[in-house]
Amino acid sequence: MGELIAVLLGNLLTMLDLTELAGGRRRRARKAALQRGERVEIPCVLRDEELTAGEERLGRIAIGNGPARWLRRGEPPAAFAPGELTMQAVDQRAITFHARGGRTELRLHPDEAPLVLRALAD
Repeated sequence: MGELIAVLLGNLLTMLDLTELAGGRRRRARKAALQRGERVEIPCVLRDEELTAGEERLGRIAIGNGPARWLRRGEPPAAFAPGELTMQAVDQRAITFHARGGRTELRLHPDEAPLVLRALAD
């Protein structure tokens, strides 16, 4: 009986995505901070002619209390105003948006895309 319980627990643990659980907690904390009026940094992947020289770069978009800024470690913050974004692709881990005829591409987690879209619309 003890072996059966151990096997069942082992199988259940392999089914849990602990990274997604921790990521969900961080996303909820960022959403709550934004609702309190604080500035938050949303992780994303950006490809933009001016900001990333047309290459995909992992970074963050700072939103709330002021204009949106593109942040990347080791680089100065830069204004981020892509204009109208159109959704291109959706899956469980990311939503991809294009702007300026495809010259700008932004990938965000589906839970955080509405926060960024609202901030960019303001």
